[in-house]
Amino acid sequence: MAIVGRFAVLGIALALSGTAWAGPNEEAAYRRALQNLVRTTFEAKGSLETASGRKIDLLYRHAYSDGVRRTWIEVTGSGEFKGQRWLVWDRDGGADKIWHFDPKTKRVTEVPESQWTSSFLGSNFALADFLFPDPDAYTFELGGEENVGGETFTVLRLAPKQKDKDRYAVRVYSVDPRAQRLVRGLFFDAQGRAVARWIVERTEQRGSEWFPSKQRVIELAAQKSTVLDLSDVRYEPELPAGTFEADGLAAAAKSPVPKDATPAAR
Repeated sequence: MAIVGRFAVLGIALALSGTAWAGPNEEAAYRRALQNLVRTTFEAKGSLETASGRKIDLLYRHAYSDGVRRTWIEVTGSGEFKGQRWLVWDRDGGADKIWHFDPKTKRVTEVPESQWTSSFLGSNFALADFLFPDPDAYTFELGGEENVGGETFTVLRLAPKQKDKDRYAVRVYSVDPRAQRLVRGLFFDAQGRAVARWIVERTEQRGSEWFPSKQRVIELAAQKSTVLDLSDVRYEPELPAGTFEADGLAAAAKSPVPKDATPAAR
């Protein structure tokens, strides 16, 4: 997952100072945003642009079933990463899982949790960024509001209950209370330094469901950013059986734009 763009000074003060309030409203706002994440199966073309300007083409698939957000990613462009695939299971409570398919060995292996925070394809993203923080694993310590561009957003401050389970000591999210979705975030290390920002630059909206179709992660120390951009979204495409199971990673990918798929609503 990724986080924030420009925080108003007031928003940061409320989020980080002890004068802001804590309570169930902040946690409820975050839970509503997660509940509204898209549950309809979709497929999209994707591109990952790194700080060096390198662009990596992807095929991106997503589904939700049995309380699990399932994300399937394949590198479709040329280069040393071509043909690599990942399957991410983001559970609503319970253990998350990530698997990787290596086209050279034709093997599917489970990615150990210790590797989830490593750079994904040389970018500022990590595999862990495809997992939304489980609200049961965090304390909602402070809340507040910020005003950006004349609009008011709810500010949420999350601290992991088990500090070794999150590479960030504090996550601050901004929620759009009108659409009930996450719009940006700011992440802090154990020394209280802001180390990364996540910005949702474009949102795909389907009724009350949403997902970030274009998002940016900025490494603050180096001021380097990576952009993940999804386009040509198709809902309810015809996919191979077992696509969102670990064994399905070894199956050949189909066309990224099935002719009989339902176009995304604009």
